[in-house]
Order: sequence, then structure tokens, then C-alpha cells
Amino acid sequence: MDYDKLAALALAFPILVATTTPGVARADSAGCYYPCDGLEFWEDLSPVNAAKIPSDGVLVLQGIHQGDDAASLPSIELTVTKDGQPLAGALEATSLHGVLVWRPLAPWEAGGVYELSGAVTNNSGNEFCGPPMIVIADALNIDAAPGAALGPVDFTGQPQVLVSPRVSLDTLACCPEAMPGNDYSGCGGNGVYWDPAECTPTQAHGYLSVQLMGEPATTGAAAAQVVYTLKVDGNSHSSSLTPQFSVVTDAPFCAVIEATDLASGATIAGQKHCFGDAVAEMLGPKALDPSEKLQCALENCAPNGNNWDPMMCTPLDPSQPTTSDSDGTASDSGSSGGSDSDTAGEGETDKGCSCDAGPTGDAGLLALVGVVGVLGLARRTRRRRDRR
Repeated sequence: MDYDKLAALALAFPILVATTTPGVARADSAGCYYPCDGLEFWEDLSPVNAAKIPSDGVLVLQGIHQGDDAASLPSIELTVTKDGQPLAGALEATSLHGVLVWRPLAPWEAGGVYELSGAVTNNSGNEFCGPPMIVIADALNIDAAPGAALGPVDFTGQPQVLVSPRVSLDTLACCPEAMPGNDYSGCGGNGVYWDPAECTPTQAHGYLSVQLMGEPATTGAAAAQVVYTLKVDGNSHSSSLTPQFSVVTDAPFCAVIEATDLASGATIAGQKHCFGDAVAEMLGPKALDPSEKLQCALENCAPNGNNWDPMMCTPLDPSQPTTSDSDGTASDSGSSGGSDSDTAGEGETDKGCSCDAGPTGDAGLLALVGVVGVLGLARRTRRRRDRR
């Protein structure tokens, strides 16, 4: 890593260099078996906007669901009545998984109060995968006025730069006689076990993490029947009932938040903001200088199965570290702390633009260089090949 450039960027952005707590091994969850995999069930389902529904609105329900929402509709029975008389309507899936709407066939009575009752019947075949039945009951209060129109969603972003080490047998540099290795770590995966007092990674990857906070597209009773969709570089990223999103990527990006009224279907796009241009050189594959962590005669050995081959070791020249990425698993990039300041996007044009958030210190960037390992591992005695 070019630490001169990193130091120069530190003058423009707050930088925190931290070390993760030793004693944590890299674990691979591949091969894990969960008894509810592949089954369809709702864990819960309840009304979102029963307290106030626009006179031209819809009832919104939200829950945790595994499976296809539309396919699960026959397992849900809902009845809406007023003064004991049922109101005709239909249950629909939406673009947001786990969110359904009940739409009356005739208009609501403005200012009226309705009774909602019903249940979800789960037939997952496993008693631990969702309750057998979810009871739904609530009073529905209809507003005297129709829902307010949507406005464009503007938002701010709080960015962080996360530099996460790549850990594998290929990317470790160790002191003589150290022997890192792969070992079973549960759930069908292997972990790389190593002592940070003897070994350190030589490669890392820089990520841009941005927390986006938007303003609601409307107010009043209609606010609870709006779905927000984040689009990153023109592609749908995620959806939510609130205009709050998290993006983690290794390249600069531009984003827009779209708002959709579930009652009318109307959609409106907000203003575009761009992030990451000012720190682009900190993103992607990075080389780490292991001599900054360890002062011993560092070396790297070729893997032979789950361990280093003690007869295939070569000295490591820290002045020429490789910058290639590896298949090693990085430490959790979402676990670091952040800045205290909220910032707007770096610009409102494409990523190639000259962005607004230059070196003002408002971006609140955080660089996290982590080291993951296991302390207290016994050294393995080995024969060394004569390299003279």
C-alpha cells in the first residue's frame, strides 16, 4: 500500500487505523445445513398502517417470510368488515418481499372504522419453521382525506472506507518456524489458524461503505404506503418501507432513490448523488507491508494441503509486495465504527464528474486495517530446506 498517498488523504479525511481483537479465526459457512432451508413459511404478518389509511389508500401488511409472496397468498385469509358487513377486497403481493397490500374493491368510507380479522396457515412440515397459525386482528381507521402526492426523495450519505485484510495460506507472511494452517471450523467450512504475533497478511481490499438517509416522499396517512427503491448506477439495489439504505462496494458509485405509492402505483425519482471519487485510489486490491507489523525475517511457504510445506519456504521481500487479490475471506467490513458527521453525496452528476466533496473533511471516512488470527497456537517443529 502506498502509505504516502494514504497519509495525504488522511489530511483531507478523518482516518482511524484499528486492529481487530485477536483470537478470532476466519470461518467459512459453506456447507451449513439449516432445517428450514427450502421450506415456505411466514414467521409473522401484521398491519403497518391500520391506525390511519388514506380514504383512497390500501391496507399494508408486513412480515418475515421465506418463500415467494405471491405463491403464499392462498394460505392467508383476511376479512374486513364494517358494522358486521364484509367489504370486498383482494390481497396482493408487492415489489418488496414480505410486504402485502389488501385493496378494497369499493372505496373506503372516509373517516370510517373497519374491523380486520384473519389468519396465516403455515404448512412447512416442520414445527420449528414458523408457527402453525398466525392470527391477524386490528381496527382499521380511515382518514377523512385522500393521500398526499409523492415528492422526490433527497438523501444524504455517510461514507466510510474499510480496508479489510485478505487471509489465506497464500497471503500470509510469517516469522521462521511459524506454521499457519487450515482446520475445520464447524458447519462444513475451514478456518485459517495463525498467530498474529508470528504472522500477518500481505494483501487487503478496500471497500466503500455508505449509509444513505432519505427524507419521506410524502407525509400524513399516505407515508406508510410508500415503497422506496435504491438504484445504484441505474440498477435496482434494494427496497424498503423507509428511505434508508446501506451500500458496500469497492468502486465509486452514483445512487437515486425512487418512491412508489402502493395505492396508485405512481413512482417518482429523486436527485442523484455520487460517492467515492475522492477516495477511489483507496478502493480495491491493496498491498500491505508485513514489516510494519513484524520485525522478524519474514517468509512465505507454499501450501501443501491444509498447511504450509516446510520444504517450500522462501524469504519475503517487503519492498515488493504483491497487489493481487486472493480468495481468502476478509474480516467483517460492517463491524467498524464510523464518523459522527452526515454528508451529502459527492456530486449530482455521473461518477466521472468533478465531485463536490473534495478535501473538506465532511466525508467522515474511516480506514480500518484489521488483523484476524488465533493466539496461543503451538508451533509446529519443521525441517527447513537449505536455501544457500
